[in-house]
Amino acid sequence: MKLWTEKRTWVNRRAKSKLARLSTDDIDSILVIKHAAYGDLLCMRPFLVTLRQSFPKAKITLSTIEHYQRGTPDDLVDHVHILPTKHKSLMARFHAMRELGHHTLLFDLTESTPSFLLSLFTSAEFKVGYQHRSIHKFIYDVAILRAEYRFETETFLEQLHVLGLQYDWPPDYKMPITAINRSKPYVIYFPTASAKNKSWPAELFIQLIEQTARQYPQYDHIVLSGLADWEIEVANKISSELKTYQNVIKLAAGKDDTSLIKGANALVANDTGIRHLAIATETPSVGIFFYATPFGYWPRFGGHQVVFERDGSVPSVNNVKQALDLILDLE
Repeated sequence: MKLWTEKRTWVNRRAKSKLARLSTDDIDSILVIKHAAYGDLLCMRPFLVTLRQSFPKAKITLSTIEHYQRGTPDDLVDHVHILPTKHKSLMARFHAMRELGHHTLLFDLTESTPSFLLSLFTSAEFKVGYQHRSIHKFIYDVAILRAEYRFETETFLEQLHVLGLQYDWPPDYKMPITAINRSKPYVIYFPTASAKNKSWPAELFIQLIEQTARQYPQYDHIVLSGLADWEIEVANKISSELKTYQNVIKLAAGKDDTSLIKGANALVANDTGIRHLAIATETPSVGIFFYATPFGYWPRFGGHQVVFERDGSVPSVNNVKQALDLILDLE
């Protein structure tokens, strides 16, 4: 196999010869390390899809971390390895790091202390990771710069360039779900996030939904509640204020979320994993940003919109509605 590098790619002096000794048929075991929450586990699906297409004979193992299991793409891999959290004993964590055995290829998509240690202790013919200070020089055969302003899915896929692998565009997430059939088309509004200070104010969601419920009476407008008590309170407040609108409906989060979002005409959400789910299910979305930078979560495909102010302030109802109008006016 040929090694494909650019000027700023870090390459171990033996990397080219090591990879040259391997052929596609030699790739029988691949380890991918991704210790991350729900959204990033969804974002990495095209990476695994490309590996499966490129190396159909290989067994793929995905290393995850214990406290982030929701969204694990176990349908795309042969084995899921779970690294214990730091609350477990050092012996338990060390044992978990040494139980993976030998692999032909290793990809570290995480860039964290646990992933560095796991990459170091795991035997592999060829290791690929991200550049991090000087740590990568002691672990990987090739390390690339991590793009900070590109959509996360693309950032992960860039590691495959060093092997000359080609991936589908738009990225193929291969989500194994079927859309829910409802009597009317619908828009979903997910008003909360991982923390209250990351959530667009409920009062603004109320104003937005009131306007869209009037302008688009042919749609149901679904307020989807999160799981935490405070998220339920927010959803209840919004639906209560809009109870006079028969096309505004509140639904609780549950096992059918994926199918519900797959069937939606659009999703409006904060910077949260639910929006990543919309991206993975090919549902057009409006992402509202003010707490975090939007660029890593802004896919330039699939009709997805992001709304943010250049000064970092909370986006207005008018700007969010304009983004949603762009989607619904194309229906």
